[in-house]
Amino acid sequence: MNELPAIVTQAPYAAFLLEPSGRITDCNAAAAALFGMAPADLCGRQFVTLLDPFSIAKAQTMLAQTINDGGVQHWELVHQRGGAAPLLLGYTTWPIRDADGAITGIMALGLDLGPTVALTAQLAETNQRLESALKQLERAHADLKAAQTQLVQSEKMRSLGQLVAGVAHEINTPLGYVANNLAFLAERLPALRTAPTDELGWRDVADAIHESQIGIERIAAIVRALRAFARPDEAQLVPADVNEGLASTVRMVRAVSGPRIVIREEYGDVPPLLCRPGELNQVFLNLLLNAVHACRGAGMVTVQTASDDISITVTISDTGIGMDAATIARLGEPFFTTWPDGGGTGLGLAISREIVARHGGQLHFQSEPGRGTTVKVVLPLQRGDS
Repeated sequence: MNELPAIVTQAPYAAFLLEPSGRITDCNAAAAALFGMAPADLCGRQFVTLLDPFSIAKAQTMLAQTINDGGVQHWELVHQRGGAAPLLLGYTTWPIRDADGAITGIMALGLDLGPTVALTAQLAETNQRLESALKQLERAHADLKAAQTQLVQSEKMRSLGQLVAGVAHEINTPLGYVANNLAFLAERLPALRTAPTDELGWRDVADAIHESQIGIERIAAIVRALRAFARPDEAQLVPADVNEGLASTVRMVRAVSGPRIVIREEYGDVPPLLCRPGELNQVFLNLLLNAVHACRGAGMVTVQTASDDISITVTISDTGIGMDAATIARLGEPFFTTWPDGGGTGLGLAISREIVARHGGQLHFQSEPGRGTTVKVVLPLQRGDS
């Protein structure tokens, strides 16, 4: 057989018919086109003369393996093409036998791997760009988380700033008890030393000491509430008493709410919640300050907690001015605020929504103009993330 089978003559890939020695006896138009030659110019040449020097030994092994083992698949050889760029072909071969089974030739079909190599290079380059972009995204995400943490802390400090005047007044009152009682004790002490049987005098001293103790405890409670609110949270979730955190926050808000706003507390029996307590206290503070603000100087704010087997629900309701549906729809938008100009940053509820969402919970608002507002914070008891 000295000619290619008709089935490969018009094939789009290179086809060579070789003698067992490697001499080309026929090739198709696709093979000739790859080398810029006519088929007749290729016939009679040794196949290895078309190869890069580093591929010659490999081609000889390919021919020998075809004769001995019945063929090869995906055997890559590099061809030289004069002034043109080298050509990489992937060969599949099989032996041609005569009627007696003797090998009379070798069929070699070569697939141009140039497009595949180019595509592989493009994919590698694209992959490298994607890896670089991923690293940039990871850095941006880390920077964003750091900025978010700073924003949360800044909003927390802003909220504390709103409480400073009220807390200072709240501390100053029991501090006045202590100062007055110490002055009283200093005045009475000389007389008590000379009249140890003065029962009335000793009773007054006991009352002064008791009153001072109450004042000191009030100051300590306010300081504990401030510390509980301002402390940074741990990276991991910790079990915490929601009622305790809420009560501490109410104690601070009551200091700035004014005498005509009543804050009623109704705490249910709730289990410890796996959370970041400082973050939740910030949510409670934002909602309580909004409720007090909505009362416009007079009204009632009710704080309630309840629990079932699934979640803890914190409800904060007020008798304030209420909101329409359009306002409710915008709650939580960054920089949207219902406070008068300069009264709020518009970040309190946005941050609160984010904190509650990070705890796997939800915020629900119900309100009507002139009928107050009710906010429910629903926090799941069981969480799979941290």
